[in-house]
Amino acid sequence: MGAVVRYPRTGTTGKVVRIEEIDGRRYAEIDSTGLYYRVDELIGAEKTNEKVEREERSLEEYLKEHRELQEQLEEVWEVGTDRSCEGGG
Repeated sequence: MGAVVRYPRTGTTGKVVRIEEIDGRRYAEIDSTGLYYRVDELIGAEKTNEKVEREERSLEEYLKEHRELQEQLEEVWEVGTDRSCEGGG
């Protein structure tokens, strides 16, 4: 937990405080709103209190950043859950 992320559709930025799997998709709870956002729609962010400036970048840079964030969130998911409720009947 603790990865700083941004939801680009609204510009919401915050730290990941929890990861949940709902209907086969992973969602991250962001501390600044208390809401859940789909993990695959979040991007990494430097700091939560800074105004986000748009800068041009290549598609390759964007995809690399997205992959790195996905890897971080995968790690958080693996470390942050004990999977004790998984597969119950």
